[in-house]
Amino acid sequence: MKATKTLPPNIDVSAVNIGLDYDWSKTDYRLNPRKGNEIKLTASVGIKNIKRNNDVISIKDPSFNYASLYDSLKERAYQFKIKLSASHYFPVGKQATFKAAVNGGVFTSPNIFRNELFQIGGYKLLRGFSEESIYATQYAVLTAEYRYRIDLNSFLFGFVDGGWVKNKYQTVDLKNSYIGAGLGLAFETKFGLLNISYAAGKRNDVKLNLREASKIHFGYVNYF
Repeated sequence: MKATKTLPPNIDVSAVNIGLDYDWSKTDYRLNPRKGNEIKLTASVGIKNIKRNNDVISIKDPSFNYASLYDSLKERAYQFKIKLSASHYFPVGKQATFKAAVNGGVFTSPNIFRNELFQIGGYKLLRGFSEESIYATQYAVLTAEYRYRIDLNSFLFGFVDGGWVKNKYQTVDLKNSYIGAGLGLAFETKFGLLNISYAAGKRNDVKLNLREASKIHFGYVNYF
């Protein structure tokens, strides 16, 4: 920070939001559907307050006033966030299912900092990348997944996840595309469903190195 004379990527901020969640599902079986649709929409709007960090404003430099870094910020500003998740399941023969899904999100506010952003990647969204390693102000992820049912709550699967991400905060302004593909197994345990998958992921501006790109993902869904 002393070298660049800019605020750090993570900033002290508090917010008060009001939000709306909409969750709709019409499938033949919640835990392992073969046909039907799922939609989830989350939206929130609110006011955020940026707090001046004492460690920043107390830096002593005869040639620069670090407290002035906050002068150009809107320390009280609006913020808006929306996320959408939608899936459709197509039955294939007697034992298989094809899942098509789309996930997206938008976050907007003046003077955005890194610790306010979406974090995607990993088991939940965009497999083939480390968990929550991808920061985004906007994202869209498409998923195509083939499932072969072993029993009521267990299946083998192969998948492709493709994503587009915009990451804009402070002086950062990046747009990247991502693709991940792999295989996995979901099976029933005493307490819920365990999901294990292997995936390899690639970002558009990075040369593929399969050893570095390979990831093992674990997920668990509890019964309620």
